[in-house]
Amino acid sequence: MKRLITLLTLTTLLTLPTSPVMAGECWSEPYHEASGSATVRSAVFMHDGPCQENTAVLATAPTGATVSVLAEDHAWYLIRLSNGATGWVWHTFLNLGAISLSDSDRATVESKFPPSGPTTSTPTPTPNSQIPSPSSSLLSRVRGYILLQVEQHGEAWYVDPLTSARYYMKDGPTAYEMMRTFGLGVTEADYAKIAAGNAELKSRLRGRIVLRVQLRGEAYYLHPDGSTYYLKDGPAAYEVMRAHSLGITDADLSAIAEKTLVPKP
Repeated sequence: MKRLITLLTLTTLLTLPTSPVMAGECWSEPYHEASGSATVRSAVFMHDGPCQENTAVLATAPTGATVSVLAEDHAWYLIRLSNGATGWVWHTFLNLGAISLSDSDRATVESKFPPSGPTTSTPTPTPNSQIPSPSSSLLSRVRGYILLQVEQHGEAWYVDPLTSARYYMKDGPTAYEMMRTFGLGVTEADYAKIAAGNAELKSRLRGRIVLRVQLRGEAYYLHPDGSTYYLKDGPAAYEVMRAHSLGITDADLSAIAEKTLVPKP
């Protein structure tokens, strides 16, 4: 038996449950094999099972990525990225296209679509003489930091840990857009681990901005030194992130590729 899921509108999303199923209801039959695609609404962890508890994080699905939808289990969707990474995410992190579902079971789904990390590497960009080539040691020191141009007027730059590119943080409104653009949605279960000081998870998220999507989207900056700071709003984010910044010379800053922040619509 097959059924069709149409594109979710914002109104539809607001009527859906906001919390993943409890641990006791995870891996519940029936499973469904799926055929279709979706777009990632907000960057999210991909788990090795349809549950937020007792599962491992295999990869991160980035904001805006188009993914293949392989299976469904009680509003959890098994997705595959272009690099081959395959894992389960909660439905509210996806904008679903037309998805065809057919009845199946756990054993069949796990056999046909085993969750895994990336299976292909990201292509190396063609060198561009106009883009600086910073040393790996410099990038390893500054990823996730707010850098201040101490030889100029203290201009602030955020170095995205994923791309190692720097973005100009002009003011509070810009800081707010950065929270929306770079924010990684986390479940309350994952946030509880962060708050408890889980070393593995905090290391994985070093320098990231995380959003508690099940709690009004509250934002936190996970400083590379292991500290966590609450970002109440744009102006607060601007002040907090500047206060815990790292000074950098013009020469070192110029060696880090600059990109322009593109606000979300």
